[in-house]
Amino acid sequence: MPSVAFEPQIRPDPPVWPQSVVTVVGNPRPGSRTAAAAASVAELLASELGTPYRIDELVDLVTFASAIFEREAVERAALESAIDLVTSASVLVLATPVYKGSYTGLLKSFLDVLPPQALAGAVVVPVTVSAAPSHKLLADQHLRPVLAELGASVPVPGVILEERDLEDLQVVLSTWIRTNAPIIQATTLALQPVPEPTPAR
Repeated sequence: MPSVAFEPQIRPDPPVWPQSVVTVVGNPRPGSRTAAAAASVAELLASELGTPYRIDELVDLVTFASAIFEREAVERAALESAIDLVTSASVLVLATPVYKGSYTGLLKSFLDVLPPQALAGAVVVPVTVSAAPSHKLLADQHLRPVLAELGASVPVPGVILEERDLEDLQVVLSTWIRTNAPIIQATTLALQPVPEPTPAR
């Protein structure tokens, strides 16, 4: 029986996943330490996941706060751009100070303008910064039910920081990153869209 030559099939490399690590900061003060901490978490996490970190994927809500509270504000385009960025993220680092026993009203108002199930398919990493040990878990506890309502997956403990931790943040974060990055990677892989089957010819 004559041999038949088969051409090897070339399969494209699978895409890097997660494809984006987007950061949202809900501190009502510009240039806050919460924003700096969130950027550090996102940068270290992206590096561990093998995903490029881009500073333009940091959304500081205070820069267009009027559009969040007043729908006709001049920063409306910035709000719409932020919503598009957040709803397309595969990993979302969501940062807030502990503010009056919970997360900030600015962050809550932004989450309220997102469409239903806007975070379905995304892994969210809460980052909270508190002034006192007795308050350190409050914002994370209050935030998780809202994230669940928006369809987000929160498979790992949040990054729970006290203000004193900000002085040596890289050391504080190293153990958290090593422990939780593999879980985040596995979850994003499990949540990635299933490609449409190629129709038979």
